Amino acid sequence: MIIVMRTYIPKAGKGGSLMRLIKKVAEAFENNNFPNTEILRASHGLHGKIQTIQRWGSYEDYMNSRDNVRATKQITSLFDEIYPLLDETHFTELFNVE
Repeated sequence: MIIVMRTYIPKAGKGGSLMRLIKKVAEAFENNNFPNTEILRASHGLHGKIQTIQRWGSYEDYMNSRDNVRATKQITSLFDEIYPLLDETHFTELFNVE
């Protein structure tokens, strides 16, 4: 199993809008048979950040899903709305679960 964690740092004043969209992304993933997304609200310096966690069966499962995710308009259209709210592009980390 692997955990995929993404970190989103919003522009000042955009955290609430970003959270609403991240919740919609989590719902879209679930509706399209991708792993559930856990959403974490965290701190980054003087303002907040949002982190998401998805648990995948393997690295191969995750990598094989990338084309399917990009082909899912319900997901990509939300990211089109998310990117302008970010201070910088989101950061993705993969963790192996031992």
